[in-house]
Amino acid sequence: MLSDVLGDKLYTIITTKFNYGNLNELRLRMDKPIVAFVKGQAYFLGENGLVTSESSALIATKQMIEDIIFRASEFSVYSINEELKKGFIVLKGGERLGISGTLVVENGEIKTLNNFTSINIRIPHEIKNCSLDAFSFLVDEEGVKNTLIISPPGAGKTTFIRDFVNQLSIRNLSYNVLIIDERGEIAGDKMELNVGKFADVLSFSDKKTGFMQGIRAMNPHIIVTDEIGGEEDIKAVKFAGNCGVKIIATIHAGNLEELKAKEGFQDLKNTFDRYVLLSKRNGPGTIEGVYNENFSRLAVWR
Repeated sequence: MLSDVLGDKLYTIITTKFNYGNLNELRLRMDKPIVAFVKGQAYFLGENGLVTSESSALIATKQMIEDIIFRASEFSVYSINEELKKGFIVLKGGERLGISGTLVVENGEIKTLNNFTSINIRIPHEIKNCSLDAFSFLVDEEGVKNTLIISPPGAGKTTFIRDFVNQLSIRNLSYNVLIIDERGEIAGDKMELNVGKFADVLSFSDKKTGFMQGIRAMNPHIIVTDEIGGEEDIKAVKFAGNCGVKIIATIHAGNLEELKAKEGFQDLKNTFDRYVLLSKRNGPGTIEGVYNENFSRLAVWR
């Protein structure tokens, strides 16, 4: 949890000087002002909370960054080398520390990350009912629709799918849901985040392995996964669809045009029945529209 890794000064500022529930990200860059993203807007972090003047901002030092990573590793950086190779650490509360520094590569293989220069701390928040306005378009008497959630980074995709799974649970729609939680951000490191009572979680697995193993082992009705990217992810999604498993997934794109232009999307477009477009317009999680398989708008919010 952040209280264990940030140190008393920073933790006190972010939890007492402004509404912590609105904090999305905290970025520390060596010898640069600390930046807090609150409701999707960037501010500097000062002694008394959020400030707009750089001269009033706290400066992140190399020692501060190293101390945070040292505490996040439970005082043994060597013990988290596998996580460092991936570039992030997930804390017990579900917060993710993305880390930049120097990659050590030997024979084309990443060996470790050291000389840490910056940290991006992403704060998961449960936003109850954030998927509710779209829910009736994604679930009907025939069941759950294959759905792709679209948004730019930090606009609430993960929060949306977490709430959607919980909405199924609230309604006692007892679908067996398998969450492929590649980065530990959907359910948290040890399922600290609320994903309802019918979800199984496979954490820190790549999608190819997770989809194949999960389908064999857990017999899911629905697979939920975050941030579809490259060719292997697309193959995994198509494999699940061909097995009769419904898919709820997310992808990075700012709008439908960007989505259609993404490499590999043509291989995916026949997989999904619904598309939900999110933005940060009124804060992360703003629903801009729900579309059918032909990209005809079913609903829009203003």
